[in-house]
Amino acid sequence: MKRTAGRNVFVTDLAKVLKKMDGAAFADRLGKAGMKGVWIRAGRGPDRDANLTNPKLVSLRTELRKVGVELWGWHVPFCADQPAASDEASKVLKWADDADLAGMAVDAERTPESPRFRGTNREAVTYLKALTKGLDASGRGVAFSSHDQPPLHSNMPFGPFLDYIEDVCPQVYYTSAKPQIRLRKSIDGYKALIPAADFASRYKPTGNITMTEDVAMPDVATCLAATSKFLDLVSDGGFGSCSFWCADNAPDEIWKLFAHTPLAAPQAALAAKPASTRSIPAFAEGKPMNLDAAQLQLNIVQDYVPEGNSNRPGTRMSATSITIHNTDNSSRGANAAAHARYMKGPDAQKRQVSWHFTVDDKYVYQSIPTNEMAWHTATRQGNETSIGIEICMHSDMADVDACYDRAALLTAWLAYRLGMHVPSNVYQHHDWSGKNCPRVLRAKKNGWTDFLASVQNHFRNLGPVDAPMIALPKGDHHHGGPAAQA
Repeated sequence: MKRTAGRNVFVTDLAKVLKKMDGAAFADRLGKAGMKGVWIRAGRGPDRDANLTNPKLVSLRTELRKVGVELWGWHVPFCADQPAASDEASKVLKWADDADLAGMAVDAERTPESPRFRGTNREAVTYLKALTKGLDASGRGVAFSSHDQPPLHSNMPFGPFLDYIEDVCPQVYYTSAKPQIRLRKSIDGYKALIPAADFASRYKPTGNITMTEDVAMPDVATCLAATSKFLDLVSDGGFGSCSFWCADNAPDEIWKLFAHTPLAAPQAALAAKPASTRSIPAFAEGKPMNLDAAQLQLNIVQDYVPEGNSNRPGTRMSATSITIHNTDNSSRGANAAAHARYMKGPDAQKRQVSWHFTVDDKYVYQSIPTNEMAWHTATRQGNETSIGIEICMHSDMADVDACYDRAALLTAWLAYRLGMHVPSNVYQHHDWSGKNCPRVLRAKKNGWTDFLASVQNHFRNLGPVDAPMIALPKGDHHHGGPAAQA
């Protein structure tokens, strides 16, 4: 079935938008902003929206095609019972035909004050089975838009929607300049519902550019800062598509920001680029290996900060993410071993700094166990949930590419062992505190995206250690009983 792509924007009231400018000007604005689709409200429940009967719709569609922007619709299903679910699906398909829409986003939500979707799993399946079959048969796409944090909406039947629709566009409606907080909660919520191997290709978040109504930004400056950060997060997360709510109430300045911020290529595309097109280091594709082989290749030296030192608090944690740093130390000889020694010394204790691993081109030094917190993110949440990896940057390093490849392999190895998703559970220090770190990766064009592509490649190549089946002989003298099998 046709999938969403690139950058898209919702429209609630098309007449309001076209009152400000004509269809040609609006299409030109969308094209310059790098939009691949504009999604207009098609209807709520069984009722068709006035957008689809707007006399300017036909000419707008013509102008959109000139600039390569697709016209999609979005429908709010109610589906109170089986007949209603079937009726709504039939109507939506007809609306899509009549308006010549390229696809339909399904905006299914349920809240106490506005139930909207009123059915159960049965009604969802009835609606979705007919809708997706009809859209696919006509070459149209489909997407699922809903709450950004599923655990907060336990009475919403997410299962059928995720079973029938590939593209998931949760409404991450932040209203501050720190969208990473809400986006991280959304990612964690949907990771529990979407298979890990499919997550990066299916999760396509919706950001907020609205200046009025219930999710209004406080001011234009905040809207611009939040949007810029959100675009960085989408790129860093390897998500190939995103959308924004909504064009009706967005500030004029946002379109200039979009025009000057091209949407980065998906991680899969980055990973497939030839080495000559990459800018930080051109990582090899690698060969399959099990966890033991990877550990040997990493060359890990355990050199723990002594228990009782003030920068090893000993607080237990169950890590849910990995945070990447650069050491910010270009001095000659400032390798992994040197930083491990430093962490055990008085200055590190005085400054209350620690991290779990330090990586150079030859070794990985581990200073803190992975089930203990360390002080490396400058935030309580980061310190209590994330494993810290410092990548060396000393001026006399012999093989910089090998250093970053070792760091990527370590990240993948830890994520595999601890059940973390890649790349959505791999963060920059910057994501926690705003510090310009990892400085080297952030300074180079595509530095962070290429590093994540390498992590993903190593992660795909990792596998478990094969353990032989052991059969104990009858009358085993250790157990004095019948044969046992482990």
